[in-house]
Amino acid sequence: MGIPVLVTVDENYIHCLKVMLYSLKLNNLKQSFDIYLLHRNINKKAIDNLKTYNEKIGNNLIPICINGDIFINAPSSERYPQEMYYRLLAHKFLPESLSKIIYLDPDIIVINSIEKLWNLNIDGYLFAAAAHTWKTDIANNINHIRLKTKTDYFNSGVLLINLEECRKNIRENEIFDYVNEKGDGLILPDQDVLNALYSNRILQIEDALWNYDVRNYKSYKLFSHGEYDMDWVMKNTVFLHFCGNDKPWKKNYRYRFGPLYKHYAILSNRIERGE
Repeated sequence: MGIPVLVTVDENYIHCLKVMLYSLKLNNLKQSFDIYLLHRNINKKAIDNLKTYNEKIGNNLIPICINGDIFINAPSSERYPQEMYYRLLAHKFLPESLSKIIYLDPDIIVINSIEKLWNLNIDGYLFAAAAHTWKTDIANNINHIRLKTKTDYFNSGVLLINLEECRKNIRENEIFDYVNEKGDGLILPDQDVLNALYSNRILQIEDALWNYDVRNYKSYKLFSHGEYDMDWVMKNTVFLHFCGNDKPWKKNYRYRFGPLYKHYAILSNRIERGE
């Protein structure tokens, strides 16, 4: 049995999901991975193609098509797609035999071993997650007021999920009621819900290691007094997260680490072509 990894994408993000999964395997060659894909309507041809790709790189893909009945009472729209709830309610759809799982956004590349995160003790917590707001108190203060929280604002792109605790403590109606109540006041809906409802039960992990926002290389280096330079990142950081609307697979990408992403994308394409 491999380390379970959760992903939730639609067909538009399969191309970058493959790059992320390839980087995960390439930098964790001694590990096997069970990739649980929660989706609503990815067609069979695309699923079969993704299964074949994962077999080539040594992963085991387990697609789970979500029955929408649980979301009958959920606020849903173009702004609030059904998929936004999947990572928070993953315990509803994953096998009972799983006690924990790592969730990864598709706009990530993995450049070092994930073993320390997988082995992290999160007893008593719902999630382990990183915050990107250590660089300024302003963002934290705004989110404290907006969401009535006391912790840093956690990013939901990388999560270690304690499924046993989630089964006991997270209820879908609590999430749906909160989204209904707050409506347009939610800026990043699923992330806002994660913070507003569960931040006091999140174990904070260091973002420079586990959820590195690639837009902020200069800030990481400055606030670490020069320690977190490129050599440090390549040796220590595990997840490079290409946050925001500017993505490295688009033309004219302007942030650092774009060439590294393209390198993994080229390697991934070679695997897919059987080269």
